[in-house]
Amino acid sequence: MLVLVLMMAASVHSVSAYISGIAIQTEKNSTMQVYVNGKLRTSQAMSFVRIKGNPGLYHITVKVLNPHDKVWYVLRKDVLVDKGYEFYYKVNSSKGRRPVLELVRRYPVYSNYFLNPSLYNKHPIT
Repeated sequence: MLVLVLMMAASVHSVSAYISGIAIQTEKNSTMQVYVNGKLRTSQAMSFVRIKGNPGLYHITVKVLNPHDKVWYVLRKDVLVDKGYEFYYKVNSSKGRRPVLELVRRYPVYSNYFLNPSLYNKHPIT
């Protein structure tokens, strides 16, 4: 009985796995730190961050270094993430202007089955 309960708990946990995400990118010579819902998600400043999560509303705060004037800016945006999609944002910065966090595109999130071609490209060996 205990084994059955543990198996069911493991299957429920795998169903509620990460099925959505947010990706944020800056320019090559710029760095950023990302906060999601008030929690720091990147301990080191980097130029690309991918955050996996469940669908819902996320409060994104990006602390970004503008490469043109070498000043740190704080950008805030509320993002509503849909099930099965990864939202790709890019920080656009120009000289003399404040950087802007813009949505570039949203990509569907595929399972490992679709990402691994050896699982469905089976050819007979002759």
